[in-house]
Amino acid sequence: MRPISWLHVSDIHLSSRTAWSQDVVLTAMCRQIEDQRAQGTAADFILLTGDVAYSGKSEEYALAADFLNALCVAASVPKERVFCIPGNHDIDRDRQRLCFCGARATLRDPSRVDAILEGGEDLETLLERQANYRDFQRQYFSEQERTRTADGLGYVSWLTVEDVRFAIIGLDSAWLACGGVNDHGKLLVGERQVIDACRLARQRNEPAHIVIAMIHHPLHLLQDFDRRTAMNRVEEACHFLHCGHLHEPEARMAGAQERGCLTIAAGASFETRQSHNGYSIVTLDLVRATRRIDTFQYNPSSVLFSRKSSDDFPIEVTSTEICDVGELAYAMREYDAAIAGHSYYLSVLVLDRKADFVIPLESGHSFASFAVLQGLPASELKERTEAFLRFRNVLRVLNKTVTITEIFVRYGHMVAAYDAELRRLCDDDAVLRGRLDEHERDARILAAARPARAFSHTKALLGELADERDWFRLHEQASRHMESHEPTMRTFAMRMMALSLANSEERAEKTKAAELYRAVTDTELAEFSDVGNLSILLVDAGDSKQAKEVVLEGLKRFPSKRQYFSEIGQHIVEATGDKGFRGRLEAAMAERENGELRANIIPGRD
Repeated sequence: MRPISWLHVSDIHLSSRTAWSQDVVLTAMCRQIEDQRAQGTAADFILLTGDVAYSGKSEEYALAADFLNALCVAASVPKERVFCIPGNHDIDRDRQRLCFCGARATLRDPSRVDAILEGGEDLETLLERQANYRDFQRQYFSEQERTRTADGLGYVSWLTVEDVRFAIIGLDSAWLACGGVNDHGKLLVGERQVIDACRLARQRNEPAHIVIAMIHHPLHLLQDFDRRTAMNRVEEACHFLHCGHLHEPEARMAGAQERGCLTIAAGASFETRQSHNGYSIVTLDLVRATRRIDTFQYNPSSVLFSRKSSDDFPIEVTSTEICDVGELAYAMREYDAAIAGHSYYLSVLVLDRKADFVIPLESGHSFASFAVLQGLPASELKERTEAFLRFRNVLRVLNKTVTITEIFVRYGHMVAAYDAELRRLCDDDAVLRGRLDEHERDARILAAARPARAFSHTKALLGELADERDWFRLHEQASRHMESHEPTMRTFAMRMMALSLANSEERAEKTKAAELYRAVTDTELAEFSDVGNLSILLVDAGDSKQAKEVVLEGLKRFPSKRQYFSEIGQHIVEATGDKGFRGRLEAAMAERENGELRANIIPGRD
């Protein structure tokens, strides 16, 4: 899983009045972005946080389209992956002046804001000030997938990069803006817009791993009642909040370090030709559990952009239901038998079921939260624990894409190294060894107390591949579990492998599928469909004699599925013209029906 990067550009203020100066600065910016790409920092998408134009005029958005085209070429990013929101400079202040003044004077409490955001003529009239920006959005981003909030102000887009699912939330903080310091403390986003956008970001069948919000104005510039609600909801729902407006770059964390929202304020990408214009590159490395902000600044003397600063912040992907403790512990042992002694303990830590980590003391060891360990001096144990916890990110991201076994093939070393460190410490600390054994027993009890869902994740993944008829990936993933020591998983993998082979065009693979189905039907874990699929493959191979016997055996073994086997038997009769088999089939059907009737007779009472 490689690092994922995106550009953050803001406040470009495009205008025909300053076109020459803009060209000098923005050409230098594109050149620097090309150089970064050549050095290995390639952007996967672009965020533009408002003030695209200078005064919201239609001709300025023609310049914006030209600039974005050049930026997309420099970054090698398709325009469908450019996400944009309006700023106060995207307001045409010559339009709807009286309407704006009335709204600014009236919208002073949540109930009135809620009322106008329900929609209607008042909101439509007010939004005419953004008409040129909105026309630009519709035309330039016509191929971008977006779902708008009910009030029409915000939107949510989704994209997937390297198996990581992103939700991009675009919020409009400029709909009640005019410009300048007079806006400060008078702006509104509207809680309805924020609630609706965050809800949309969660509504996908497969929720986003990373949620990024964009807004032009930093939240502290909103009206007080709106600021508090917007800040709470955004910081709870999002991993990143990108904003602009203040023309000074800044990054700050909110909440718990790893799970907190990182607010990134961009500098102005163009203010004047003499200004220290800027842009940022954000790099998300989930394997290393870091998010890096590289800020680039323009030097008017050299006419070049260069890196001004780099700041690193931790990150943890939002927790999702992945698998049960037993399945994860099994996968650990399959990856490395040496982990067997601590597999359940390590599993409850990875799955956030417990938070009792080994910490060093002046004499011996104890157990505490990871936050306690973070506050201690550097040590091999601290380093191994941090690396171990990064495994959570890859597990949460990849769990819908590959099996847990495959995740361990790629990243299991992160777990094995931590376990090796624990075993090394136990060799010198018998008390620690005994306490770890207690934690392992507790974790096993915790696992047993939950409903059994053996290998639920892996089975669900293979089932999804079968439903999607992705036979190549089904073959690939099922093959990893064909030799599993766990009987139910081994049988399920054989069934899925047989299904993938049965849908091949190659005769040899169909023959192999029949062999696998026969092996499955010989077990107590066989299902009626295994028997049915085997008989169909035998007919297809020209072995109708064996197919007939399989169908009759299926009727005997799964009497409640007699209609299913009757239809397969009738197909064999039609294919072979064997009227004798029809008689045998009808007799077997009658016998099953009579047996069912006898089973349903209620004994009389004396």
